[in-house]
Amino acid sequence: MSAVHWDITSFYFEGEYTDSDLARYGHSRDHRSEAKQANLGLSVTSRDRMPLLYRVLAGNTDDRTTPVPHIQALVAFLARPELVALGVRPLIVSDCKMITPEAVFACHANHLYYLGPLATEKAVKALIASVPEVELAAHELSYRPKRKPPKGQPFIPYRGVWRSFTFTYQDESVTDRALVVWSAGKERLDQQKRKTHLKRLLDGLANIQRQLNTGKYGKRDYAVEQLANVRRGNPAKPLVDVELIGQDGALQLHFRINRERLGAAQRLDGKYALATNAPHLTGHEALIYFKAEDSVEKSVAVVKGPLRVRPVFLHTDERIQVLVFFNLVALLVRAILALRLKRVGLSYSVDQVLFEFASLNAVYQHFSDGSQVPQLGSVSAFQQEVLMALHLPPLTRYMTDTPLVISA
Repeated sequence: MSAVHWDITSFYFEGEYTDSDLARYGHSRDHRSEAKQANLGLSVTSRDRMPLLYRVLAGNTDDRTTPVPHIQALVAFLARPELVALGVRPLIVSDCKMITPEAVFACHANHLYYLGPLATEKAVKALIASVPEVELAAHELSYRPKRKPPKGQPFIPYRGVWRSFTFTYQDESVTDRALVVWSAGKERLDQQKRKTHLKRLLDGLANIQRQLNTGKYGKRDYAVEQLANVRRGNPAKPLVDVELIGQDGALQLHFRINRERLGAAQRLDGKYALATNAPHLTGHEALIYFKAEDSVEKSVAVVKGPLRVRPVFLHTDERIQVLVFFNLVALLVRAILALRLKRVGLSYSVDQVLFEFASLNAVYQHFSDGSQVPQLGSVSAFQQEVLMALHLPPLTRYMTDTPLVISA
């Protein structure tokens, strides 16, 4: 348990749930803003995706309020005698909502390590911009992603440079490290996104310019309102200077790309910063742990699927909690099965094993005299291979009333 990944997801409800403290309207990760939801905070181990801790939260819980309670729960979990004896102090890996000054100080106070990306605020942008291109180019990271690069695009190594970064909370400061990372893939993505956002913004402004002084667009207040609508929510908004001059019926709209701001944005392309207080981490190790963050996201995806079930109304919050608990027990069983398959050298996935065993069946015939005859369905070669490799008893063993003992 050297590293623990933590993330938050949401699950929505069909129904009004007027008496529920958990089912509330909030930011929907399922794109179902019209439905009430609850949030689920989940921690899994980095290597085996074994669920450790979870917490069901109200659907309107602000993500920024969750890191410190999660750290407190993890500290309580680590206080278990068997973990104290092992001296377990895992690295907590999360996304940017974990890396708040309050959470960073909580990690320091509880002697825990953390790792996660810094939100791209002004101080972080200045930190990234402080690393010269020539210095980044001279520090390639040995990390290699499992996913192959697109056809015709050779892999370009990640680059990373360490810098100091200071957090301040309640008039106290602590200085940790931040790995400024450059990724060729992220650079392409940043460029494509900016191009799309800029085109959408410039097209919208040009459309308003063409209609200016006609119909409703002859009124300055209406034109101002439409300009606000075009710019609202567009990340490229700071890159375009917009000026509306004149009065009703004699309006003029001027807009142009701010080359200075565009250049500053381009210099940040492909770059982000990973903060940590773990002095032993190399740049390569920090990137490996961060890239494994999708392990918890994949676990969450399993909890929320792949089975589609008929909507059921849960009458109380206690029943919501129980349903989540059963889902996470199933996730734990799944993780244990994956671990055992790996340990015995079987390359089959959990999905493949569960699919192959889904057809296994047994029939019990009951007679009027009280007797019964159990009949086991046919066992495939695949099923037999898995049973033997996992050292499980023959399937006929499960068709008796004798207590069962399974060897490790």
